[in-house]
Formats: sequence, structure tokens, C-alpha cells
Amino acid sequence: MQAFYKRYGATGTIMMLVTLFLIRNTALAQQTGLRGVVQDNGGIPIGGATIQSKNNPLASWQTDAQGRYFIPSKPGETLLVSSLGYKSQEFTVDDQEFMRVILYQQANQLDELVITAYGASSRRAFTGSMQHLRSEALSKTAAASFETALQGNASGVNIYTTGQPGGASNVQIRGVGSISGLREPLYVLDGIVMNADNNSRIGGNGAVTNVNPLVSINPADIESVTVLKDAAAASLYGSRAGNGVIVITTKQGQRGETQLDFTAQTGVLSNLTGEKTITNEAFKDLWEMGQLNSYIQNEQNAEYFRVYNDPALYGQYQAKAQKDYRAVYGSELVNSDWLDAIYRTGVNQRYSMSASGGGEFSKFYLSGDYLNQKGTLIRADLDRKSARLNLQNQAKTWLSIGANLSVASSKRNSGQYDGDYVGGLNPLYMARVLPQAAPIWDENGYMGIADLPNQIEKNANPIGVIQVGEYLNKDVRLRGNAFLELALPYDFTFKSTFGLDHQSLDESLYDNKEFGAGGGEWNGVLYVAQGQVLQTTSSSQLVYKKHFAAHQIDALLGFESQQSNMKSINNSGYDILDSELLSSSSIGTLWSWNGKSEDYSLLSYFSRVNYALKDTYYLSASLRKDGSSRFGVNSRWGTFWSVSGGWVLSQEPFLVDSPISFLKIRGSYGTNGNLPSEYYASLAFFTTAGKSYAQQSGLSYGQIANPDLSWELSRNGNIGVDMRIGEKIDFTAEYYHKTTDDLLLNVPVSLTTGFSNQLRNYGQMVNQGWELSLRYSPFNTPDLHWNVGVRAALLSNEITKLSADIIPTYDAANGQNPIITKVGESFNSFYLREYAGVSDKNGLAEYYVLEEGKRTGAITTDAQQAGFGVFGSALQKVHGGISSDFRYKKWDISVLFTYGIGAKAYDRTAFKRDDDGFYPQFTSTQAQLDPWTPFNANASVPIRINGNSSFSNDVSTRHLHSGDYLKLRNLRIGYNIPTNRYLRAAKIYVQGDNLLLWTELNDYDPEAVVSGVNLFQTPTARSFMLGIQFSI
Repeated sequence: MQAFYKRYGATGTIMMLVTLFLIRNTALAQQTGLRGVVQDNGGIPIGGATIQSKNNPLASWQTDAQGRYFIPSKPGETLLVSSLGYKSQEFTVDDQEFMRVILYQQANQLDELVITAYGASSRRAFTGSMQHLRSEALSKTAAASFETALQGNASGVNIYTTGQPGGASNVQIRGVGSISGLREPLYVLDGIVMNADNNSRIGGNGAVTNVNPLVSINPADIESVTVLKDAAAASLYGSRAGNGVIVITTKQGQRGETQLDFTAQTGVLSNLTGEKTITNEAFKDLWEMGQLNSYIQNEQNAEYFRVYNDPALYGQYQAKAQKDYRAVYGSELVNSDWLDAIYRTGVNQRYSMSASGGGEFSKFYLSGDYLNQKGTLIRADLDRKSARLNLQNQAKTWLSIGANLSVASSKRNSGQYDGDYVGGLNPLYMARVLPQAAPIWDENGYMGIADLPNQIEKNANPIGVIQVGEYLNKDVRLRGNAFLELALPYDFTFKSTFGLDHQSLDESLYDNKEFGAGGGEWNGVLYVAQGQVLQTTSSSQLVYKKHFAAHQIDALLGFESQQSNMKSINNSGYDILDSELLSSSSIGTLWSWNGKSEDYSLLSYFSRVNYALKDTYYLSASLRKDGSSRFGVNSRWGTFWSVSGGWVLSQEPFLVDSPISFLKIRGSYGTNGNLPSEYYASLAFFTTAGKSYAQQSGLSYGQIANPDLSWELSRNGNIGVDMRIGEKIDFTAEYYHKTTDDLLLNVPVSLTTGFSNQLRNYGQMVNQGWELSLRYSPFNTPDLHWNVGVRAALLSNEITKLSADIIPTYDAANGQNPIITKVGESFNSFYLREYAGVSDKNGLAEYYVLEEGKRTGAITTDAQQAGFGVFGSALQKVHGGISSDFRYKKWDISVLFTYGIGAKAYDRTAFKRDDDGFYPQFTSTQAQLDPWTPFNANASVPIRINGNSSFSNDVSTRHLHSGDYLKLRNLRIGYNIPTNRYLRAAKIYVQGDNLLLWTELNDYDPEAVVSGVNLFQTPTARSFMLGIQFSI
């Protein structure tokens, strides 16, 4: 116990003791009271229905898979029974021992309680903007984490993720909220804010650190997810809600007989996108053509027409080019397919089991999960094991206590450098640029490339880099909270929660000594990092709820404190002594050794008041005050607030006889904040990094202080209309406008400070748009049910204030960065030359001459004189989803399409592969098969010259494409197996994810990369799965 206390502190110890107490009480619980079943009007049991006591706000229950329930209630108690898609029923307990409750289906459940910020609200009463998804929708994905299920199902939410197993996702809610601050939403798990860092704070090498923190949550454990989008919904989270909030609620047990649930899935993975490589014959022809044209350029003053029309002279140069090719690649035609060699058919397996139940006073939920995912890139694997235990105990009629505990262990090998780097560490880069003439295996079957000139790295071989190297991440996360809830006199309730989030990380990147960047003189390169993060949270709320006559008041007063501590050590070096033992002790020559400890604290006070009159008029207001250690002493505290209201017009007499069965208008306005990504951005400090003299380390200023550094502040306005026509049509329309001021930017400062810039609050960005949602239910009977949904989000993003435009810079390895940050433009706008085609006179690339982004009327073949302009943005102007859920008797089929309109996408791989001979040693895309020659004046690409120095491969609209797309994201067909006394429920199904993609892009999924720039990322995975679920 003493050792446990030292490691996890008071919070962890309290959680453990409460858990042991609850386990004991669960075992002692007795079952007496009211039994019954909840069914629909067709007699079909309704599993997961909620039964809430209106006499005791702490007492609630759920039905099992067969709709059965057990309630330790007393005669005279009033109970409310509700379930998603059904009208709620209220009844009073009498002296019966068995009660059958019938719920009638409806298209929309207005009185369903949904989890919101620090509480719950009915859809009817909620005046903010949110999207609520239950476990049924979340279960229809084969991904390792739940957030991908939001794509197309939640209006205004955009998810970007690659096919890397366990790789981090980028989640956007209503556009981009920051330029250099945090851009991800806040995640709240069972009432406690998660540590959702992707490990980059711990890892020192930046290569294998982008791990998805949501992978540690088993999707099968999630009961619901609520996306909070506007100020009224999210401002109670104050300084961290500027990018929206995602509230995750895990499953709880039900009182009654223990229920066992089991799910098994298995399937295969393949690449959704991919390009057909050119053959070695085509590579040979292009190489020789480029060599021939190079001779003509250098020796014949680029007189291509004269030489091509002189058979003798042309034949002379052609023979020289062919001889040069044989000297480099030999006379034997090797046709290596590098992409085929590094890809494989992936395998996905998942097994989940849970037990839930309870007695008169206690209930529990226990689960275990195993996931093994072998990605489409060889050795790209994810192995995750997780377990969860959720307990609740009604210790007294006035006291409820509980705990939610989970542990997850994941091991991830990315198989490659997890980023856009295009050197010898990224096998995806190597496989897409190495020529087909380069052999994968030598004559002895050994992985090694022949001594070809100008290769990426000496002996670079993507197969060897993957198979012999290591890109490993091991992550263990322990999360939990313990809570108590007191029912106090005079309609008050008090709840106190202690939460713990502990992460330990061990990662290594080994660039082996035989292949890739670690070869040659380095004799292997190794980066290692170990670290841990401990985040603790203490939260207390006092709630007042009072119903009298036509009035309802719900008030909240709360206090919360959060502390986070990170400790890490990371080392790097070369001359690796033992490749079997990848630890710091194996590093022969040390490059760097770094250790750090970072602490962060947040102290908060918050309150909220909701008022309802006649279930028709609703008002709400919230206020939160946050104090953060991340900011300067002059700006450490921030205040965030919201006001909102709603009016249910369908309750008014003038709409009583209307076909409109429900109509509500609502509006809100308020503020949210956003934090910097760094903990100590406001402080001055010294650093030893890179500071040495005469072989001795030294100190220098690492940063100058900014005591005025403060929050990024978002002002959010939202108006919405919710409407239902009859029982078949639901429609929601919202307009929002969010202005973010005081953007965190590196602002230029006087060089007399010793620095060129400093992080300051200076900048403004505006996001505004519409969100539309339509659901139509043409059939809704016990045997036949069909829902069709269409969701659309229209987004406009504009940067309205900067200290200076952030102009992209030239990178010799990749060409110029195509992204600009500029006032008057959208975030992630493309800054390019404007391509005008191919000159029919000399085959050179032509460009429109631009001044201040506008055409002058002139055209030039000199790329350096062309000028630059802004040509679209990576942000989708319209995105959403189209879904269909159909059920006939025991069969069901669901379909989800996602789409995006209005974005642009830039293929930065073209710098190396659509290069017109700039890199003659690299293979080419299919586009290069139609180059200009005197006999092909209408060619689609410029003249090919080996060593081409015209910059025709650098950034221009030539490689800019439409990012519009339509994707068949999910298709699932299931059959519900007949049940018996031993089998409560059973289902078998087949499903596919990312099945089809319609887009202009050849080998790029627009949902894969948030920046819109394609640069050798892992392709999106297409999956085919077979699954079975049953309950006993």
C-alpha cells in the first residue's frame, strides 16, 4: 500500500479503496423489488432502456438485452422510462411484483437525456449546439479508436486519419481554431478531462511519437459520445473549449441478472488508394530520352527541332544515351515493383467480452478487449489489450458512490518514420521513387541495392529499412475516477470526483547499419525515449433542481483543479553496439542526452443556471473562471461565459393543429479559450542545447519572458432551428459565427533582444458557416424500419489579422512549401505559381506572370520570374455524410457515404516523381509518359531533360488538384439470430470500411491529411470484416 501511495498519490489510493468497497457491496447486494420488461408496441424487447426515479435523482436503472429490469423501488414511487427513438412513459409503482411497460416509437426522442458539460439535458431543453451518438453508431467501424465513427455522422466534424495502425487522427469541429496553438478538441471521459497528448511531449526524436491517445479507449465500452460545438454547450469548459469538446460516456451495469456479451471480428485490409507504377521499359525510355535531350541542350544549344529532324545526329545522341543507361543500370531489364514489395494484405482481429449486472444497491460493468491489427505496410502493427471496471453503489438512500477504472497496453510498430520526411528513414518515400531498374534482391538473395549513382542513401532499401530497423512505441495508460454523490435537503445534490490519468511510454527508432540513413559511416543510428505523465483532477459540484408549477430551475456551482506532471529521458547516437538490445547502453557514440520534467496546473470555478417555463421557454447562462500556469503573471486568469435561449413554438396555440409536431428556435452567444501547446511559453529560461565552446557545454538564453501572454479567445454566436414534421421527418439548421482573437503567433521583435521573434497574442481568425441535417423515416413498424439521413456543413474560414504574412520557404529536399498563412485568406491556403501549360516551341513549362497574385497578361518560361498567388485552400467548403439504416424483420443493412466539396489538394511528391528529369535516378508517375518532343508538340508535360534545372517540378498549379470526393465509408449487413432461453441476443454481420473512393486524385485520400499536401503518407486502409455478437 505504501508503494502504491508513493506512485499514484492520494487520488489513486482513494480510488483503489473505493473500488474495493464497491466490489464488496456488489457481492453483498440482494435482489428485492419490482421486476418487469420494457417492450415496443410490437412486443419486441427494448434493451438499454433507462428507468429514472423522479423521487430520487440518484436512482436510475437500465434494461438488459431482453428488455428486462429489476428495481428496488417502493409503492408510490414515480418512474420515467425512456429509450432512444421512443416516447417516454411515466408510471407510479403500486403493490405489483411485475410490470410490463410499452414504449411507442417516434422519429425523434426529444426527452432523451444526453450527456453534456458537467451534467445531462433533454434534447427539448438544450439550447446549445451538440451532436449525440450512441454506441450503435460507434460500433459500425473497424478502426482501433472511436472518433472515426464521427465522420459523416456528426455535422460540422471533420476527421483526418491515414492507414497507419494506431496513428493519430486530426479532428476539426467547425473549422480551424488556431494557427500555432492547440487545434484538437477537448476530450472528457466520464466527467474527467483526458490527457490527450499524442506523446510528442515525451518523445525526443519526433519520429514515432504521433500515437493516437484515443486508441487506449475500447470502442465497445462507450455508451455515447456528445460533441459540444458552440459556446452554450462548451463554455463551461472555459479555457480549453475553443476547438470544441467531445464528451465520452462509458457503459454502466444494470441491476438484475448478470449479462454476458461477446463480440468477435476478423477481416483483411488493403490499400484504398494507390498508383500504378511505370514499367522498367518505360523508365528506360524516359531516362534515355532525358539523357538525349540533355546532350542536345548542352552541346547543340537546345536546338531540338534540328537534331530530331537529322537522323544521323539524332542517332548519334541516342546511341550515347543508351550506352549511358547500360553503364548505370546494366543491359538486363530488371522490373522491380517496390510498392508491391513493401505492402501486404493486412489482418484485423478484435475480441471483446463484457459482464454487467447488479443487485438491489450495486451494479457493475466489467470488460476486456484484445485488438491485433497488421497494417498494409509490412511490420506496421498495433497490438492492444484493455480492461475496464465500472462500479456504482447506492450506499444509502442519500448517498451514491462509484468508480470507473480502465487500463490499456498498446504496442505499435509504425514500420516507418511517422511523418512527411522524405529521406532514408521513410520506406514509403523510397519505394515510390526508386527505379524499377534497381534490384530488390541481389544474386545471393540479400537485400541490397547495386552501387547506383545518386541514390537516396547508401544501400537504401525500403525492405531492409523496415525489416531490420525498428519504429516501436509501447504505451500503458491507467485511467480512473472515484466519485460520491449526496442527495441533500431542499433539492440540492453534491457530487465530488477524483480522477487519475497515468501514462508510461517507451519508444525507440533504430535506423539500422545495413540499409538506409543509418548505414555507412554511422554504423546504425538509435533514438530512445522513456517517460511518464501523471494527471490528476479534483472536481466538486453543487446542484440545485426545483420543479414548481410551470417553472423548472437547474443551477450548478463547481470547483475543479488539475495538475499534470511529465518526466522523460531521451537519448540519441550512432555506432550501435548491439542491435538486439535497443537501449541507451547500446549507443557507442552519443549525440545527445536529454532529460526534462514539466508541470502544469489549472484551477477553475464555474457555474450554470438553466430555467424553463411551461416546457416552452428556455434560458441558460454559464460562467467559468480559469487560472493556468501556462500564462504570464499578468494574464494568468481568464473569464469565459455564455448565454442562450430556446422557444418551442410547437407548444403555442397557433401551431397545435399544424403538421409540424415539433418546432424550436434557439440561439446562443459566449466565449471560449484556447491554450498554447507549450507549458512554459511565457517564461524566460536558459538552455544548453547546441551551446558549446572548446568542447565544453555552455548556457545561453533559450527564451525571453512574456508576462502578458494570455489565452486565445473565441467569441461564438449560434442560432438554430429544430423541426419535426409528423413522425417521419426531422430537420435541423444552424448558423454559427466564431471570431478568435489574440491568436498565439511568433511576432518579430528587435534583434537587440537576441531573438528574431517571440510568442505573443496577435492575430485574428473567423470561422462561420451553416450546418444542416435531415432525417426521413418512411417506414417505422416492428417488422420494417428505414431511416435516411443527409448531413451537410458549409464552412468559411478567413485569417483577418496577423503581425505579418507567414510566407513559405524553399526546401532543397522537397521544393517550396506550398502553404501560406496570409491575411484575407483561409488557413492552409496554397501559395503557388500559375501554370500555363507546355510551350509548343521548346517544350518548357510556361507560367502566367503574377504581380500581387494577379495576372499581368504576360507568360514566361522562367519559373523564378513567374510570381506567386493564392489558389484555394485545403479546407473543405462543404462536407458531410449520407446514411441509410434499413431493417426488415431479422435482417438489417446500413450504408454511410461521406463527401467533401471545395477543397484543393497539392501533390508534393511530384517534386521527385513528376519532375521532368530533375531527378533522373528516380522513377516517374504515369503523367511523365507523355513528354514534349518536336514530334509531340501537344504533349501534356514539359520536355524531359536529365538534370533539368528549369524548376518545372517546383510548386505551381500544375500539381494542384480538386480535393472533391465521395467515399463509401461503411457498408454493413447483419442478421439477428433467433434467441432462446439460453441466448438473449445474437447477431452475425459482414461489413466493409473505406470501400470506394471517387476523386480526381490518383493515389491520395482527401480524408487522410489535414494539410491537403500529399507527401508519402501511409495510404488509407480498406477493410472487409466478419463479426459475431451474442449475449447470454
